[in-house]
Amino acid sequence: MHATISKLWSYPGNVLLVAAAYYAAARLGLRLALIERNVTPFWPPTGIAVVAFLVFGRAVWPGVALAAFAVNLPISTNGLAAGATAAGNTLAPLVAATLLVKVGFRREIDRLRDAIAIVLGALLSMLLSASVGAGVLVASGALPASRFPASWAVWWTGDAMGVLVVTPFLLSLGLRRHRSNATLRERVEATVLFFLIAMVSLAAMATDLHVMVLVIPLLGWAAWRFQQRGAAPAALLVVAVASWAAGKGVGPFRAGTLLERMLTLQAFNATVAFCSFFFAAVVTERMHAHEALERAAGELEERVRQRTSQLSATNQRLNREIAEREETERALRQREGQLAEAQQVAHIGSWEWLIPQNRVSWSDEMYRIHGHAPQAFPVTFETAVEHVTTHDAARIRSNVEAALRRAGDQDLPNVEYRITRPDGAERVLLGKAKLRVGPNREPRRMFGTVQDVTEGKQAEREHRIAETLQRSLLPDRLPELPGILLAARYVPAGGDMRVGGDWYDVVQLPGGHVGLAIGDVAGHGLRAASTMGQVRMALRAYALEEPSPARVVRRLDQLVSRLLGSEVVTLVYLVVDLDSGMVRFANAGHPPPLVVEAGGHVRYLEHGLAPPLGCDHPELPAEATFRLTPGSTLLLFTDGLVERRGAPICAGLDRLARLAAACDDDVDALCEQLLRCMVGDDVADDIALLALRPVPLVGSRLVVRLPAEPRVLAPLRQTLRRWLREIDAAPDVADDLLLACGEACANVIQHAYGAKEGGLEMDLAVRDGTAEVTVRDHGSWRRPSGVDGGHGLPLLRALMDAVKVQSGPDGTVVRLERRLSGGSRA
Repeated sequence: MHATISKLWSYPGNVLLVAAAYYAAARLGLRLALIERNVTPFWPPTGIAVVAFLVFGRAVWPGVALAAFAVNLPISTNGLAAGATAAGNTLAPLVAATLLVKVGFRREIDRLRDAIAIVLGALLSMLLSASVGAGVLVASGALPASRFPASWAVWWTGDAMGVLVVTPFLLSLGLRRHRSNATLRERVEATVLFFLIAMVSLAAMATDLHVMVLVIPLLGWAAWRFQQRGAAPAALLVVAVASWAAGKGVGPFRAGTLLERMLTLQAFNATVAFCSFFFAAVVTERMHAHEALERAAGELEERVRQRTSQLSATNQRLNREIAEREETERALRQREGQLAEAQQVAHIGSWEWLIPQNRVSWSDEMYRIHGHAPQAFPVTFETAVEHVTTHDAARIRSNVEAALRRAGDQDLPNVEYRITRPDGAERVLLGKAKLRVGPNREPRRMFGTVQDVTEGKQAEREHRIAETLQRSLLPDRLPELPGILLAARYVPAGGDMRVGGDWYDVVQLPGGHVGLAIGDVAGHGLRAASTMGQVRMALRAYALEEPSPARVVRRLDQLVSRLLGSEVVTLVYLVVDLDSGMVRFANAGHPPPLVVEAGGHVRYLEHGLAPPLGCDHPELPAEATFRLTPGSTLLLFTDGLVERRGAPICAGLDRLARLAAACDDDVDALCEQLLRCMVGDDVADDIALLALRPVPLVGSRLVVRLPAEPRVLAPLRQTLRRWLREIDAAPDVADDLLLACGEACANVIQHAYGAKEGGLEMDLAVRDGTAEVTVRDHGSWRRPSGVDGGHGLPLLRALMDAVKVQSGPDGTVVRLERRLSGGSRA
């Protein structure tokens, strides 16, 4: 019933339900008031509050407090007295419910401890409400202090009886056991019994003779026959009659003071409640024990039957199991031999340490790993650790001691350690171990495996060195070139993380040209990465000396074939003239570059193909040319991007061309898109990818940032010449601007920084037919020497329409302006 109410009512509904029940019961209880209108010998709301806290939880206390305040307000001298009394009425049942929960009280009251708990809880916790209520009556002037003991006794009796009889009665309403299958005889018996209890109670209370104990046997009858669901209503009936008699002062309660009558009533009520609950709990426990005994007997009978059947089946299986055991032993010996062979192949040995006996057993491979013949000597823990280097032996002992102190089944941390064999060779081993304990948690045995990982550690070390070398030799960033968009990606192989020899490079060449290179060294590991670094450095050196891509490739071919042994290296090298857009290239066995035109047309540059480097071909490689128009994209890549196991490389090339033609993003997004679509997460081989796209210099503000060094003047003049050509500057205007800008930049390099490193910036813009050039630096200019210097500013003013110079602590800004139309100012 309580569970159903909890589901149907929300929290506000529960609060209102408790408040309504409390208020209604309080109005009934006040009809028995003995002192003023407040104090009654039977106060059912207390029992209702305890049940509410047990069923709905302590969160419904506002409902109890609200109802208590509403009941006490009309019968109190003022609102403060009513509030204090309501607080006591709320706190006492809350304490009672809390104590019952703490001691593990069960609502069925089917144990002796539950009966004792509710009696003691009612008697003790209601001391609080009686003390608060009686004290408030005296403090508010409603009662004289001389009547405090009597008032306290009546109050305590009423509250305690509310818990003792109302709480078990309400809780018994939720007991459904045997309710639906009660026989007619049981129903008639219950009716007759309750009628007798009512009659005997009324008769005992109607006479001055102290015969109230006559009702006790009837309560025992109710508890014996119907347990708690009969004892609780019977106790409520008897207590209600006794409380009425005490309130009216009839029968046994006719004589004596009010305090004496209340003590007599409290003693009788407590006896009635305790006897009822005690008898019911004892009978319930006996019934449960009887039911458990019957179940145990049934289970025992079933087990005997099953055991008899099992013994019969066991006798039939015995001979068969003997034969199977012999076969298993033969198979076990065979598997032991196979395990020993597998351990020898994998360089894995097994061991076991019986801790109480300090006896260690090694497999044959354990002896071989340590450089001994199998079973050459008996092993103990100390002799096993003697093979380990000093530092690692201390770590192993520490791990073992910590595991033994914890004394529980556990996995020890994996440990990597070194041993020295009798021949002086040092090996790296990886140990794994488990600890098992006995019934008393004493360490019994430790066992595990040891694997020789020396070769693996060497390969791992070589991998780290090769990866570090490869990363250090690849460009950390691409150069910033005006009118050129560059993007590059390098993706190492996945899976076993093998480091390869894929690489790319961008070289700024004399005359403002740009060299692009991408290559691949066959193989993986440290040797491939080392070869890649040598080839890349050699290409940079040859590119600065040889303007012809074919001659650079030829010299690299001689280097690889004569100095680098039998390495196979593929390479494509291109030289881009940024001024004209012409590209010259030579290909040594590498996948052809891909050109994506601005309109989406794609083509591979399959001309100029020669054998890979290292073949020492006597002839000069072929050299091809093509024109790269602004907006087109040049894509260089290694074979890891297009090769897939089981598929021809032409299929990968076709797919790359389709994807590149469909992607019109910038070069960075293009590289990401191609890698995602062509490879995804499955990178079977290293991939290097380099993309270049020329863009017009005109159309927005152009900013060129370069180091303040003399070598940058030539590419700077080439960039400026290209910009002037794109803005259709007249030849004489272009010459004047080239001369003026060269002078301004040369002054920055000569005077702004001195021996310090610095940079210069040149902004190019066209506004209303006027070319505006701004040269900035962030240095501190030195004073002119007075001999050869001091002519730069007059020269600038003679060539330009306007010259503005602004110097400050953050550097110097020179602004030059010149109309694009008009003759020379010289």
